[in-house]
Amino acid sequence: MDPASVGTTARIASSVARPIIARLFVKEGPGAGLVDKPVRVSRLVSWGEKRSLNQLDMWKIARELVKVAIEANPHEPPIASDEREALADALAATLSALGSLEMDDIQAVRLGQEELARRLKGERPDATRDLSADATTLYDSLVDLSCLHILHFFTQRSTFVAHALVAQTRMLDEALRTLDALADRIPRPGSADEEFETRYLAHMDRKYGKLNIFGLDLSDPNRARWPLDTAYLNLELASQHAGSSPSANRQRVEEALSGCTRAMLRGMAGSGKTTLLQWIAVTAAQGTFPDGLAWLRGRVPFMLPLRALDQQPGLPRPEQFLGAAGSILHALQPEHWADRVLASGRGIVLIDGVDEVSESERPGLRRWLHDLVDLYPKTFFLVTSRPSAVDTHWLAELDFAEFNLLPMTRHDVDRFVDRWHEAVLTTLDEAEERQAVERCRDALNTTLRQKYDLYRLATNPLMCALICALHRDRLTHLPERRMELYAAALTMLLVRRDKEREIAAPQGLVPTEEAQVQLLQRIAYWLIRNGRSEAAQTTAVRIIREKLPAMPHLAPPDRAEEVFRYLLLRSGLLREPATGMVDFIHRTFQDYLGAKAAVEAEDLDLLAESGRDDQWDDVIRLAVGHARDGERAYLLRKLIELGDLTTDPRLRRRYHLLAAAALEHATTLDPAVRAAVNLRASALIPPATAVDAEELATAGDIVLDFLPGPERISSEQARATVMTIARIGGEAALDQLARFKRVADRDVRQEVALSWPYFDARAFSEEILDGLPMDDLTLHLTDPEQVTCLESLDRIPSLFLRGQMLTTELVNVLAPAKVHSLTIAPSSAVSIVLPGLAPLSGLRRLVIESCDVITDLTALGETSVVELFLHRLPDGVDLSFLTPASNLRSLTLSSPHGVPLPPTPLAHVTSLTMEGVLTGTELPDFAAAFPSLASLTLRLACQSYQSAVDLSLLRNVLRAQIDVTLVDGGKVHGLEDLPTERVVVRHEGRRRQEGRTWRHLRRFRT
Repeated sequence: MDPASVGTTARIASSVARPIIARLFVKEGPGAGLVDKPVRVSRLVSWGEKRSLNQLDMWKIARELVKVAIEANPHEPPIASDEREALADALAATLSALGSLEMDDIQAVRLGQEELARRLKGERPDATRDLSADATTLYDSLVDLSCLHILHFFTQRSTFVAHALVAQTRMLDEALRTLDALADRIPRPGSADEEFETRYLAHMDRKYGKLNIFGLDLSDPNRARWPLDTAYLNLELASQHAGSSPSANRQRVEEALSGCTRAMLRGMAGSGKTTLLQWIAVTAAQGTFPDGLAWLRGRVPFMLPLRALDQQPGLPRPEQFLGAAGSILHALQPEHWADRVLASGRGIVLIDGVDEVSESERPGLRRWLHDLVDLYPKTFFLVTSRPSAVDTHWLAELDFAEFNLLPMTRHDVDRFVDRWHEAVLTTLDEAEERQAVERCRDALNTTLRQKYDLYRLATNPLMCALICALHRDRLTHLPERRMELYAAALTMLLVRRDKEREIAAPQGLVPTEEAQVQLLQRIAYWLIRNGRSEAAQTTAVRIIREKLPAMPHLAPPDRAEEVFRYLLLRSGLLREPATGMVDFIHRTFQDYLGAKAAVEAEDLDLLAESGRDDQWDDVIRLAVGHARDGERAYLLRKLIELGDLTTDPRLRRRYHLLAAAALEHATTLDPAVRAAVNLRASALIPPATAVDAEELATAGDIVLDFLPGPERISSEQARATVMTIARIGGEAALDQLARFKRVADRDVRQEVALSWPYFDARAFSEEILDGLPMDDLTLHLTDPEQVTCLESLDRIPSLFLRGQMLTTELVNVLAPAKVHSLTIAPSSAVSIVLPGLAPLSGLRRLVIESCDVITDLTALGETSVVELFLHRLPDGVDLSFLTPASNLRSLTLSSPHGVPLPPTPLAHVTSLTMEGVLTGTELPDFAAAFPSLASLTLRLACQSYQSAVDLSLLRNVLRAQIDVTLVDGGKVHGLEDLPTERVVVRHEGRRRQEGRTWRHLRRFRT
């Protein structure tokens, strides 16, 4: 068939086709009016329940279209006569898909003719299966023709122009708000500020835009730096809410920080705190924050590592931020530029390493933060620290939200291992070498599955990178203890690195591994004793010069400068963070080497007495591993003695817990000393709080022997004990956890269920979930691997899904599990598509936390839910999707934009709870939208404190108990029309005063 013939056919048929296409849609009634919401395409079509067209009518319309197309060119029919019926069937099936399109008329017009045709054909992909090539060509032409007339029909509807204008106004309004916010954050074009910011942001991108991936390539260290957007792994945070389990608050970083103006982030050494700050700085410089952090776009980052600030006289003022952080652009910034940025709310202040500041100086640091927050309340602050450095809620008075950076899950470890090896692959060209790396990756994944002690070390990003590097370097033979891993890493860096690169030492220098370690130990120990994380290079040279007379085989003292340069450039352990300064690539290596130096110097008393300072925690633990038997016993006895003698319960707990945690590194130990340490550890048991649990878990497996069962402890202690077991992990911990799965207390069993992410998904499912009474529990899904375990469960009454977990595949898995209650907490950073929920026939309660990131809520109408909770509804939401939900009785809605009401009455809803913004001074007519209400609870924010709100329409809500709270509202009237026995009205006001929230509450019955 000639394509030109088809085009002619379509053009001739067009005038005849228009009235035929119009019959596909309902006619507008006289009451259509100019409403403020677009109408869905599915509501405009003429077929379905109680409408004018049935399936036979659809086929007749399609047949007429085929007929006029063929009759337009009778001398050369485009298809054979025996294909007409088949073509009509295909066309009817495609046009009927209009009724299932999840869009409104304005969205359809915005799509255009070609895209609408593609969508329709996508809904019926098998329609042309039995058609010939010519018939398929004509089918495509007729679908395109129909879509052209369909869109023309939409634009001629009386309400379309009004709909389009409203939609356009909303889009423009949203664009203007966004542009206004960005305009406030952008310096005046052509100004000195704009020119400097352009240079500064580019500098930040270059400075922090790459990560050092440990052990990436021994033959070329320059290739060990990898683009941040490729290497960065989005880890999980746990927010600290009073009374709730940290395990129940797991969120990815972008989701947790969404809308948070100030945050305190705690994490262990190597957990990724600095990398996270680096990612925020670079993303701000590039202006590429994801949607969940869109409010940070257009801001200027200030990176303030406290390890560097500690070298300055006093903490810096804003104009000193760049200089204190070692930025080469410090002297070029316009006068008072930093103050203008921060005062306008365009700043991001990233303060890294509270634990790097000595304990005596932390009160001054807190006062400095207080001054900054007070002076720049609109600036975003993020502060990091090791967990033990400061008390919980250290910055709570300044409205800092607190988060713990969680260990990597098995899924995270798998992703990290894959990314590390992918980075290695990019450095290799030979096929044989690439295959060897792929085999190495697969072998490591298997090893981490089989050896839990090694996997537990790998849940820390630094240690995971170290394990990857050593696994490849040692041809898949790995040590399994932390001390052995560090020792192997030093050998790899100090010896193998230069051998692989075939680099010779400078003439006359003989840098053996032992000699390098001795010098690095001295530098590390100097830093630790002086409470520093970096030193002047002149200081490092002096330390080396003082040591060289005892090492004549290495070099004479007058060559100390050369020896230092060799260590800086060749060891792989030192780096130059700023001109003239030196530090270790990670604090962990500083602590390991410093601990060895302290033991060799016989400073055991100093080590023990320093146990009161959290900066020495890892040093003391590692020193126990470095020490010989007698030294080890002495050091542990000293820790016990200091704990016993102090009158401060908190300090006693600290000394005894440190001794218990150090046992992990005590390969051999006097049994009497071990017993003494265990005795003190047992006194710390059972834990009573989540903080106790986290601290106790640092002692490792030995704690498991002392943890009690659930029989003789309180519910709070049992919950904390379960948290401790989960944080320790492993097979033995799984056995201990099983003792708590049948206790009567619901909160304890809930904590058991929340422990799932800390264990192998399949093992936990088999050992814990199988037999765990779950009728009153909520099962949290956070990892795709958990989904594969659900099929083995007979019943899951309540399920909580975070992020993008809900898919059609998951719905099909859950269908036989009789899920009664489902909570969906989608990430605010990514829009999601809600799959059909109809297969969940047992679902009675559904909660959606963030409806504004769901592209379409129509699937909710297919559910059998009785209770529905929809939070953070988008602006202008059309609630007509609730009309088919005939089982719905209780509805809770919240929206920051207004008070959403359905366009047609929902007569089946008997209980309504609504939270929103009252845009006028009169309550909507809830009786018209919900005629069967027996309970109405409203919490409405008024636009003005002077608003006089009219409540008179509540009189139409017959027989319902009514509870109204007006936030920031003034007088009310219409009370005289309301029945006093059924209506309660409250006033609640808020205003900011001296950094605190002031509230007044007035309640009265009508």
